[in-house]
Amino acid sequence: MKGSLELWGLPLGELARLLAADTLPAALLNPGTAPLFLLVLGLVAFQYARIGQMEARLYGRPLVPLWHRVLTAIAAGLLGGFIGGLVITAAGVVLEPRDVTPLWPVALGLALIRPRFLCFAYATGLIGASHLLLGWPQVHVPGLVALVGALHLAEAVLVYVDGAEGATPVLARNGRGEVVGGFLLQRFWPVPAAILVLVNLTAPGGGIEMPSWWPLVGPADPARLNAAGWIVVALPLVAGLGYSDLALTATPGSRSRQTALVMVLYSAALMAMAALAERDARWLWPAVLASPLLHEGMIQLGIARERWGRPLFGPPAQGARVLWVWPRSPAAALGLHAGDVILTANGRPVRRESDLGAVSMDLWEGPPRVVDLELEIQRGNRRLTRRLKRFDPGAPFGALLVPPPGDPVSPLIDLSRGKHLFGA
Repeated sequence: MKGSLELWGLPLGELARLLAADTLPAALLNPGTAPLFLLVLGLVAFQYARIGQMEARLYGRPLVPLWHRVLTAIAAGLLGGFIGGLVITAAGVVLEPRDVTPLWPVALGLALIRPRFLCFAYATGLIGASHLLLGWPQVHVPGLVALVGALHLAEAVLVYVDGAEGATPVLARNGRGEVVGGFLLQRFWPVPAAILVLVNLTAPGGGIEMPSWWPLVGPADPARLNAAGWIVVALPLVAGLGYSDLALTATPGSRSRQTALVMVLYSAALMAMAALAERDARWLWPAVLASPLLHEGMIQLGIARERWGRPLFGPPAQGARVLWVWPRSPAAALGLHAGDVILTANGRPVRRESDLGAVSMDLWEGPPRVVDLELEIQRGNRRLTRRLKRFDPGAPFGALLVPPPGDPVSPLIDLSRGKHLFGA
């Protein structure tokens, strides 16, 4: 179509229109895929409900409403599905129905071992190894590896723009045995995407004209691409993507952006190996092994960095460090931010939250049950003074403070003995 946006001969404008107007809506409305989308959406909602229950155990109530987490996940998942579908169709990752049939059953089976194995990267590694060793199931290995690469590129975009949303403040013990503050990042998305499938149909007239180099990763039998009665069609695919991470050495936003960059490199490596394996069978095993092993290495590298890196929210030499501030709380009214260090309250040293209550109660001399509170805080290289009129010393202050060394605490996450929350 003339006038359409093109890149290297690819009609990107036409592909985007096809995805936005036809394929992605079909993933939500088609009787064959809509139930799967609802199932994935239910799993996503279940995961967010578990996060809310964990926050309620820690802090008395969820930090973010369940409906907000689910709705933002749906919106972000639509974006990720559009990007993933565009990559798959533009690169020309052509599969057959039998290639994708075993993905979900194997992924769900692996999730019974560890929840984070609910990922096509691990399922593709297992399916591909079985195919190369036993000849079963009959799948096109380069196509599956390329599919994993394309989906993880979409996931990288999701992690970059949405990975830090609703991060949960936690206390953790790092590799040196120090109890520090940090954030647990857990996001899950239902992703309606698209895959190119080679089917035996009578080709209709028209279609989208693709460049001569396309497809990058063709079907198992490339001759079918030009055979009479065979046609490549874009069909809806429903995937569930998840992101679990821990931020001890950086803010949640910085941590998610770092992870997104590594995911882009992982995606590019898989796409390159898939293209090589398509042309040279010696690359089949490297491509199959790279799918789960590079994915696991990506996770373990991130854990090691947080375990041994310099904590961003460690206890200061003086004062008490703020990790989290509740909205509409006295701490929020004082303008406190994560990372601030409270040095004194009404001139008295502060090391823990109980010190704030003790100072306030000492100044309270009967009705009305309010006092004026003045805090001296350290924010970066600046010392600031914050005042709050009519503070109720019996009400929650609304800030989660990192405890000083030696305080008896039970951190939610323990990295000191090779453990972490995600079961690695």
